[in-house]
Amino acid sequence: MEPIREQRATVNDLLDRLLEKGVVLDLDMVIGVAGIPLIGVSLRAAIAAIETMIDYGLLESWDESTRRYAERELQRKKLAYAPGEGPLLEMFGAHWYADGIYRAWRPGRLFLTDRRLILYRRMPAEVLFEIPLGLISGLLVAESIHFNGHSAPLLHLALDSGEEASLYVEDVAGLETALRERLATLGVALAEPAGLGRRDREITAAFPESRILAEGKMWRQAPDAAGVAAAWQPGSLYLTDEALLWWSENSRRIAARIPVEDIAGVGLEVRELDPVLKARAVLGVRHRRNGRPETVLFAGESLEEWRRAIRRTAVNHEGGKLP
Repeated sequence: MEPIREQRATVNDLLDRLLEKGVVLDLDMVIGVAGIPLIGVSLRAAIAAIETMIDYGLLESWDESTRRYAERELQRKKLAYAPGEGPLLEMFGAHWYADGIYRAWRPGRLFLTDRRLILYRRMPAEVLFEIPLGLISGLLVAESIHFNGHSAPLLHLALDSGEEASLYVEDVAGLETALRERLATLGVALAEPAGLGRRDREITAAFPESRILAEGKMWRQAPDAAGVAAAWQPGSLYLTDEALLWWSENSRRIAARIPVEDIAGVGLEVRELDPVLKARAVLGVRHRRNGRPETVLFAGESLEEWRRAIRRTAVNHEGGKLP
């Protein structure tokens, strides 16, 4: 076995490794005070899902009744297929779930069968997402920025109901190929993916009659839930002829909306962002919110072009004024 160091690993990657393969800890540590060693720790441990432990015989010391109970529970929690249904593909995945204020990625095992696409969680046993293949009307793979700053492809599905599903999986290309092949076999005609993607749909819905003048990846300095400490969050910035909109990748919604007529100024300045990002140029947009002045900061690429575009749009807007 060789150790793996992956600085860009996400929580989803860690869960996948724990549940699918397991993790081995090999730790020697000395705890001391004022340079005097007091306590020694020597730790050797294997951590994995119960199913993995049983498959590799790591829990042979269990008594027979406990082992039979675990095996019976694992069998009960396995995904049940419909009569005649056959599996085509299985991998780790997550589904973006939104219900009111609750928004989160829900991880599990993704199963592609000859009839359905299913995301299943074993503990506690629950089907998190399920769609018959015949109800898929379009699909698109697009890059998305994760909370740790690196981008990864997401699979977006358009459904006959008019709804949309977003999936993160360990092998997006493999799932897309297998899904397209199976849909073609079933005679399902996929529509053009224009406008597919929750972000683009919400941006369009916010100002349906406006034109998008500029768009791009952009970080925004935003306060935490308590409104105290400021943190830089990844997202996408959109400039329309009516407003400046920022889409948050963390909450997957429009988190900042500044009408063009409320923009009072825009400029560039160098700021110390944090110990990792260090000092770099940021874009400051001054605007009025509830009658009070406020400045929102953005960091990213092509800031000078953004400054000119925002200034030009605000000045040209009816009644718009910039110093």
